[in-house]
Amino acid sequence: MPKLHLITYGCQMNEYDSERVAGLLKRERYELTEVAEEADLILLNTCAIRERAEDKVFSRLGQLRTLKQQRPEVLIGVMGCMAQLWQGKILERAPQVDLVFGSAAVARVAKLVEQARAADAPIVEAGEAPLVKLTAKPDRPGQLKAFVTVMEGCEKFCTFCVVPVTRGRERSHPPETVLAEVRELAAAGVCEVTLLGQTVNAYGRDLTPATDLAALLTLIDEVEGIERIRFTTSNPYNLTARLIRAIRDVPKVVEYLHLPLQSGSDRVLERMNRGYTAARYLELIAELTETVPGIALSTDLIVGFPGETDQDFERTVDVVERVRYDNVFAFRYSRRPGTAAADMSDQVPDDVKASRNARILEVAIRVGAERSRELEGRVLPVLVDGRSRKDPGELTGRTRCNRVVNFDPHGRDLLGTVVPVLVTRALPHSLRGELAGAGAPGVTQGRVLAAAV
Repeated sequence: MPKLHLITYGCQMNEYDSERVAGLLKRERYELTEVAEEADLILLNTCAIRERAEDKVFSRLGQLRTLKQQRPEVLIGVMGCMAQLWQGKILERAPQVDLVFGSAAVARVAKLVEQARAADAPIVEAGEAPLVKLTAKPDRPGQLKAFVTVMEGCEKFCTFCVVPVTRGRERSHPPETVLAEVRELAAAGVCEVTLLGQTVNAYGRDLTPATDLAALLTLIDEVEGIERIRFTTSNPYNLTARLIRAIRDVPKVVEYLHLPLQSGSDRVLERMNRGYTAARYLELIAELTETVPGIALSTDLIVGFPGETDQDFERTVDVVERVRYDNVFAFRYSRRPGTAAADMSDQVPDDVKASRNARILEVAIRVGAERSRELEGRVLPVLVDGRSRKDPGELTGRTRCNRVVNFDPHGRDLLGTVVPVLVTRALPHSLRGELAGAGAPGVTQGRVLAAAV
């Protein structure tokens, strides 16, 4: 049986695509291996959002060059966003690569591998293709959580982003195809799904008849076996009052939202082509916290965007302080060729980017720690999804608001269940807890209530 070694870089969408590829190749009798040296086929699923991600890919390809020299029969392929964007560059820097294909070609991976194995020259497939819904996944015994793509592409054309080029225009999967995948996952034992899209809250506008994410959440809520529903990534421009109410009213939808801010400066937001102001963003946050008490919020920030001044940066810091995010993902601006921002003349020096990044992370960590400490002494519903990496005798899980909790199960087999856990201590990146008794708050007839924590 041939073996596949799959390396994934980037976002949840890439993780999902890798699962689909693994599932499709499993049908061709490929077996997954964690050891590259054992593989007959090595695929790198790539990201092009930041230069650092690209550097990691080329570094790994350099390491694989020696393996290719030792075993010429090994097939090496590059897929995903880098493949969509940089076909020529990849083959120039890594001539040992046999196959290059973009995100649109994932559904044809088996055929492309077959062609590459028979060809005398690299196979390149980076054109557009119809949107295809695939549910093929590798065997994962005991898998409790899964990603489900509901739409692909983006049409926002933020000046820093290559996604419209690498993923194409916004295209939504019909509700019935999404539901079919969710039902299949539920039947396989999955109890939590995360709906994916580059701009997931724009879902359904392109369908006939048109629909929206709130309607889709309501449909998925009815799927037996699914206990929790998440979705990411949302754009403030598309966040509606109807969707906010759905977070509150649809029982299985968790009280958690990732809502990228990118910058707290209106001047920078305009140059980014984000389509909203800081004031509008804060209005949405106020509506969220009023409608969904206890909601947890996370965000993306870009520091050092071209033209960003000290005053602009301080406005971003101010928003972080005011919103009090549970988690912040801060990135130094990375110049992406082909984007409008790459050609802006007022690029920020690297040392300034580094200083601002360190500052915003310091603030974000402090605010996140304060939010965590507010949970000490509370009983939270925790979906137990594995064993602690530091102590195999302990179990780990997440609250509805996506906080990691580690606790001693006292010998009980609790994997795949939702249990009440008393938070005893807030740590920098997780919570410590103890199993709560049957009479603890949040527990009714052995089941945990859907508390917003």
